[in-house]
Amino acid sequence: MNTLKSLVQQLLLLVLVIGGLLLVWEIPHYEGNALSHKDQVLQLGNHLPPYEIRTFLKHITTRLPNYREEFQQAEGKTGISWVLLASMSYQESKWNRHAISPTGVRGLMMLTRSTAADLGIQNRLDPKKSIEGGARYLAHLHQRVPKDIRQSDRLFVALAAYNVGLGHIRDARILAKRLGKNEQQWESLREVLPLLAKKKYYQDLPYRYARGWEPVQYVKRIREYEKILDQIVKQEKRKALVEI
Repeated sequence: MNTLKSLVQQLLLLVLVIGGLLLVWEIPHYEGNALSHKDQVLQLGNHLPPYEIRTFLKHITTRLPNYREEFQQAEGKTGISWVLLASMSYQESKWNRHAISPTGVRGLMMLTRSTAADLGIQNRLDPKKSIEGGARYLAHLHQRVPKDIRQSDRLFVALAAYNVGLGHIRDARILAKRLGKNEQQWESLREVLPLLAKKKYYQDLPYRYARGWEPVQYVKRIREYEKILDQIVKQEKRKALVEI
């Protein structure tokens, strides 16, 4: 009798242990599955301050609809994802068609006067012209990125060049090679670019000084915005299919 009682107690203890382990395993999975779509989107932008993500989500609703069609048309003409172009534009101007910087760049895609002239754009504040011009210029830079840079990194390098210029990208590649880093990878170039602000590194380079930390942050933020916007666009598509 005592043996049977002991066996039953051991079985009960085993059941309790297994149940506890299953509970510990399931809780985080349940919490992850129970996250709202908005919470999941917020997690995507974990490299951005929360208040910036909230502002971005608000502007997706209030500002992006005014220009979404133009971004999609620009994708059709250049082959560059409209979600990326929209994210880039948000980084440039927060989708404010009247935006202007202290250096004189203007419009949704913050084109310089000389770049706009090269693109045949007379009014940089015209949203359609600005988006089309910015997309064309990015596509042009993408084509000019050195061919030895691996395909998966070429767009990141083109984005950095949009911000800091191809000349400084070339300097970063020279410096990366000097420092024993791989000049064909964005991961190495983003480590080297900030060094272009230090005289000991830029003094004998062709294009010399650059605020090299800016293109690194520029690309990083665009990628964060793109992840968030892409998730929202996918959610819209799923919702539309359900309604059909």
